[in-house]
Amino acid sequence: MHDETAAWLAAMMTAIACLVLFAPSGSASARLKAMSVRPSAQSDRPGLAVLVTSLLAYVDNGGGLVEAFEEASGRRFATQEVTRERVMAMLENRCLPQERGPTLTIMAQALMACYGLSAILGCRASDGLRTVAAMQRRRAALDEAREKAFAVPRATIRLLSALPVLTIIMGEFMGARPLSFLCRPGLGTICLILGAAFYVFGLVWIHLLMNDLGREDLWI
Repeated sequence: MHDETAAWLAAMMTAIACLVLFAPSGSASARLKAMSVRPSAQSDRPGLAVLVTSLLAYVDNGGGLVEAFEEASGRRFATQEVTRERVMAMLENRCLPQERGPTLTIMAQALMACYGLSAILGCRASDGLRTVAAMQRRRAALDEAREKAFAVPRATIRLLSALPVLTIIMGEFMGARPLSFLCRPGLGTICLILGAAFYVFGLVWIHLLMNDLGREDLWI
């Protein structure tokens, strides 16, 4: 009975180790999905930076801001005004997959502010769009720097998270039979429960810590 339990635990720990070591991170998955998009789809969705550049070029060539939004949206508006719903629809149709989420919301707010300053206060639309373009470049640079800064800690966390499981597996291969000890009633069971509890607590704590450090509002 103990041998069957030990074999089952060894298989489960091996699966956990494989998931920890080889499971792709969210950012890597997003980059892979973006690379797998068909060329035609990529040309239809040039990204937020290219979108703002096209809006700025349209305004610099003498066009109005509303007409620039209509051109970028690929349709005419029923009324000559820019609303948040129309801006969000335009951004969702032109953004890249990795640009969805908080980045899309912030860009919509910036474009709406640019339109409001132009329509209400009479400010030059081109100046507002240049400010939005500069903001987008800064956010892109911050995102790239964040990915580079987090790459090594994430790899270290994956390795350290898999070490306890790999240690038990190596002990089994070397004949030390740690699973037999951990499955033995008494001291072995106490060690197993405490070890599993601290292991899960550590994984949860690290996950929450990385999420807090990677929050979008810390990089605005």
